Amino acid sequence: MWKEELATTSMQLRALDELTPSMEVDRTLLHMAAFGGTFPSRSIELWRRRSKMLVEYVGLFAVERGHVVGQTFVLRIPYTFRDGPEVVSGLAGVTTRPDRARGGIARALLAEVHRREKEAGIRFITLWTNRSWGAHGLYEQLGYRDLYSSPWAVHAATRPRRKGRSIPLVGRAHRGDLAEIEGLHAELARGRLGFCQRPPAFLRTAALAGELHPDKELLVARAGGKLVGYAHLEQNPYRTVCGELVAASRAAKGALVSEVGRVANGTPFAFQHTPVTDDPRRFAGPGYSTSTRGWWGLMGCDLGRTWSSRDAIRQFATDDRRFLCLAGDRF
Repeated sequence: MWKEELATTSMQLRALDELTPSMEVDRTLLHMAAFGGTFPSRSIELWRRRSKMLVEYVGLFAVERGHVVGQTFVLRIPYTFRDGPEVVSGLAGVTTRPDRARGGIARALLAEVHRREKEAGIRFITLWTNRSWGAHGLYEQLGYRDLYSSPWAVHAATRPRRKGRSIPLVGRAHRGDLAEIEGLHAELARGRLGFCQRPPAFLRTAALAGELHPDKELLVARAGGKLVGYAHLEQNPYRTVCGELVAASRAAKGALVSEVGRVANGTPFAFQHTPVTDDPRRFAGPGYSTSTRGWWGLMGCDLGRTWSSRDAIRQFATDDRRFLCLAGDRF
């Protein structure tokens, strides 16, 4: 049926470099309306120059009567399975104009991405989505299975404590810390499974693109002048969320957790992902409420077969204690 519906339209699927200037404006509208932000051309070109994350065609865009009505970006991401590392594809920014919903656009975009990625020798495609959205059902129809759902540890609002002098010392990060932070992540991710490898200069590229503001979003812990931990914050006046916390010692992690609570400044604060599953006892104390899963989750598709959720989880090792996933691994 969906093929018949598409056949009645003038819809085309184009790569990013095939969009006209007016289509580029349509793309920006689509991204802003769906995700509250944009992915400007300047940022795209920066990532293309400095990393191999974006595929050569960048993404696919559904064009109907000269206007962009759907999109998805396509990434190539290193993933460490139990039998070793392998590059998988990642879909980001999948969306359709609301006035063109249920027209088979997203299905057509994903089917073409599957074809291209399979021809490129990719075995698995992944994406992040919200399990409460209708799109989750479409992804299941196309062979995607739930792999991982982020755990939460939420603390109620508390009065901010005065910051005392402690070892390790914790403070705001600066751009000059980014290379050291990247090195600490690489060192402590060694031997784990999942999202262990990041592109070279990952954080530095994000900062250049204006997607990361180190002095506002990153905390660093130092002992004896050496970086021993960092934390990434997503903050607004009503709450603080830390989905990436990497520390070389329990003392460093404790200092960072305490600092997250302090900078929350009396509003609720939360931790997500591996920092919660690696150290559940730390978040079992008074004031915390925890959940083993949330609405946002990672899905995966095997391009060579139809599989069960159990098979998918086993392949991606998301139930293994060595599995690593942080906020920077969402796409």
